[in-house]
Amino acid sequence: MAFIIEEGELAGWPNYSWAVKRLPEDMAEVKTVKEAVESSAKIRGDKIYAIYADTGDKVTYSEFNKEANRIANALLELGVKKGDRVALFLRNSLDYLRAIYACAKIGAIEVPVNWFYRELDAKHVIGNSESSTIFVEADLLPVVESIKENLPHLKNIIVRGDGKAGYFDMGSLDGKSTDPEADVGAEDPMAIIYTSGTTGLPKGAVLSNKSYVLSAQAITLWMVDESANDYTGLPLFHINAQIYSSLGMMFAGGTLTLRSLFSVSNFWQDISTYNCTHFNLLGSLANILYSLPPVEYEKDNPAKYVIIGGMPKEIWRGFEERFGVEVLEGYSMTEDPLPCLNPPGEYKKLGSFGVPVFPDLGHEAKIVDENGNEVERGKTGELVRKNPAQMLGYYKAPEKTAEIVKGGWLYSGDFAKMDEKGYLYFVDRKKFIVRRSGENIASWEIEDVIKSHPKVQDAAVIPVADPIRGEEIKVFILPREGIKPEEIIEYMAGKVAYFKIPRFIEFVQMLPYTPTGRVKKWQLKEMEKEKTDHGWDRDKEIPDWRKRFGAK
Repeated sequence: MAFIIEEGELAGWPNYSWAVKRLPEDMAEVKTVKEAVESSAKIRGDKIYAIYADTGDKVTYSEFNKEANRIANALLELGVKKGDRVALFLRNSLDYLRAIYACAKIGAIEVPVNWFYRELDAKHVIGNSESSTIFVEADLLPVVESIKENLPHLKNIIVRGDGKAGYFDMGSLDGKSTDPEADVGAEDPMAIIYTSGTTGLPKGAVLSNKSYVLSAQAITLWMVDESANDYTGLPLFHINAQIYSSLGMMFAGGTLTLRSLFSVSNFWQDISTYNCTHFNLLGSLANILYSLPPVEYEKDNPAKYVIIGGMPKEIWRGFEERFGVEVLEGYSMTEDPLPCLNPPGEYKKLGSFGVPVFPDLGHEAKIVDENGNEVERGKTGELVRKNPAQMLGYYKAPEKTAEIVKGGWLYSGDFAKMDEKGYLYFVDRKKFIVRRSGENIASWEIEDVIKSHPKVQDAAVIPVADPIRGEEIKVFILPREGIKPEEIIEYMAGKVAYFKIPRFIEFVQMLPYTPTGRVKKWQLKEMEKEKTDHGWDRDKEIPDWRKRFGAK
């Protein structure tokens, strides 16, 4: 039985029929992201849609729609058409938002690229998606230039910032300001979001317009309405900022306040300056805020809620009391963005990420064993879900899609429990990845780089618990000859994004292997669970390592 509140003002929660009653009639009828931008401009007009916290720049709903139109129509003039992939190698900005919605308006498929990526990762995402056009920050242009010869589909390079001869200038794109005529449907792809793989290169989850629209509309279940001002410094290359903050505010009729990057020093002042009613965090960021000594603005801030995934249970109540906000916990994944939400008010359960929203649209969840059989309530198993907002599949990887979508059920790779009322509780990750500050980092990728060092014979990466970032990276290295930890850090700098460089390094004389020659990483992980000292610590031994080795 699906969880549905049956009494009081929340009667009917979390049904879709309950949520859409909180939307303006035109927005309730919206089926695509294109329609959402255009309808919200007609309804909200001169109301502020977005604020860029770094500079204070603001844009109204009407202005934003026209600016997105100019870029959209300019893309059409460049030959970009419905179904073409457009890579966005940009940092958080109002321009990033304009580019996202410009693509949506003509049915082009946006492909966000993590701005920390360097040649290896960027080439895979841009190349695998067969992107024909890319928007790129001026200082990231050298990355694109170094790989463009290996990107046969790439035709248009549009630079944001100080332009360079031979490329299009984003600031000079000036198509017509009218809504482009494009036939975009609910089932048409909206984006390809790449997720970190555990056994191979990142896979591109293809999300439809329906995925975006339904998932964004779910924000109204948390009493978010036109009075809301949502603050986020989470990156727009993830669905959290794209769907729940950016598009969610558009449906609610509220305001989005966007920071270029999560900043502890600006956090509470931003929220006070821009009168934000709530903010979005990851569990690791909540830990960071909670671990710091009290600062100005934090207690008397105007925020009422924090919308979060993975709030540590041990600081949940303390966080609410210290900062004067209510924790609204949720769960989703890139491949399946329609969330599970913890009910507000008296129905909330501490430590739970809630229940499947929109059960009246067929959103179901169950906990299964290794054979796919549903387990008893209270027992641990893998969380699997079925709903109309699931990804259309992994781009050009039907065999990978078949591995996690079986009979319409999407297998999350996460261990969880469900109680008698239907509330869900996260237990652990089945996939062997490191989740550091919200980034999913594949262990194999780090191992491959380390093993390419001539002094290294083998390496095994595991996650170790960290009170601030959730998890940190530890690597066990079997050396061929004498080598120092500093050499590993220097070797990896420039080859991978800085957050993929291990913090803890331990040299060993042997590694535990299976009969087929695979390292028993689960054994290493169990060994580290009881330890508080994980060995040589990069941050203690080389506190200026990023500057010294040029890690970006």
